[in-house]
Amino acid sequence: MNGFMRKEICEGVVFNSIVDHRFRIGRLSVTLLLPLSRETAAANALLSCVLTRSCQKYPDFTSLNRKLNELYGAALYPMVRRIGDFQAITISASGLDDRYTLDNESVSSELAELLCAILCEPKLINGHFDEEDVEQERRQLLEDIDAEYNEKRVYAVNRCIEKMCRDELFAIGRYGTREDVVKLTQEQLVSAWKNLLECAKIEITMLGSADPEKAYQRFAEIFGNKPRKIGGSTKIITEVPEVKHIVETDEITQSKLVLGYRCAYPKDQRQIVAASLMSAILGGTPTSKLFSNVREKQSLCYYCASRVDTEKAILLIDSGVETENIGKAQEAIIEQVELLKNGRITDDEMLSAKLAVKNAYISALDSLMSVQAFYIQSILRTEHLSPEEAADIVESITRDEIIDLAASMQLDTVFSLVGNE
Repeated sequence: MNGFMRKEICEGVVFNSIVDHRFRIGRLSVTLLLPLSRETAAANALLSCVLTRSCQKYPDFTSLNRKLNELYGAALYPMVRRIGDFQAITISASGLDDRYTLDNESVSSELAELLCAILCEPKLINGHFDEEDVEQERRQLLEDIDAEYNEKRVYAVNRCIEKMCRDELFAIGRYGTREDVVKLTQEQLVSAWKNLLECAKIEITMLGSADPEKAYQRFAEIFGNKPRKIGGSTKIITEVPEVKHIVETDEITQSKLVLGYRCAYPKDQRQIVAASLMSAILGGTPTSKLFSNVREKQSLCYYCASRVDTEKAILLIDSGVETENIGKAQEAIIEQVELLKNGRITDDEMLSAKLAVKNAYISALDSLMSVQAFYIQSILRTEHLSPEEAADIVESITRDEIIDLAASMQLDTVFSLVGNE
């Protein structure tokens, strides 16, 4: 990659350009961030899908797809994720890079026009979205929610988060609840659309080799003169008064055990990299403490891995276990965490973790989607690194930096999903 440019359009609206000449495809995305809310989470999630089906200029799925085909087979993608205590709604458009078009056509400019039309000029009939579009996307969203419920590893992690952060916005799922999706009304969808445009923090990202100026100017025309009401922040909790123990049952053959830890908030990019290394040493590689000791040596689980959320400052360890081994597995996991906190890190663990984390950063360069995902993940930060810069930091992280961060870890919640006999 050749450069990263960040330019403010107005308060709360920023245009990012990432120049990359390696791909024949360009990508333009708009990410809208709002504080998570039980009242609006489901509406925002459904809205992101409905908006990508039509707009005033292309009033049905057929005409919109015809336009995308004219742009050398361009595509639209909605995505919903949770970043800190915010719900991030991303609508992306990808298409042939301007270098490869016929007669110097500017696909990037056309995609900018299309995204502006989708966001600001949706197809409304008597003040409502198209009923058929809404119902089709409602069914798809319900299927996505059901898929997360049926994948019990994902379900267990989500339930641990809900219980661990029950008094925080982070407990709200990225799609809201199934019940809320079912009950959503047209009025709620329209209200959610207006609220997104008026109150969301907006990050526009352009990736590829096309000149970003035309796209920047188009978004500036759309958003530059509109007053905005932006707010919200992520609540960080580092102290745990007492450990919560939650047990649920389900008709599963393999029980799930999830441990949720609070840890210090990584204040800068270097500490973010250190947190990734800490998680890798604990449970992110085949030579990690959890894999080597809990799974391999003691045979207490089928899998045991850790993941760190640096925006929320929590670390989750999840495992699949036999029901009778839940207690032993919990003790063994906690023992490995304590070893890490006390500085018991071998040279092999350190080397393997650095190789794994460095490779993960470099792998983020493999596609425009993964490059975009890398930058979106740090969207709430004022400091921005490229994947290459993050990879370079890895080698310089010391054992002491990792131990200092690990020492802040406090067990908050133990969640068990136990199979029925």
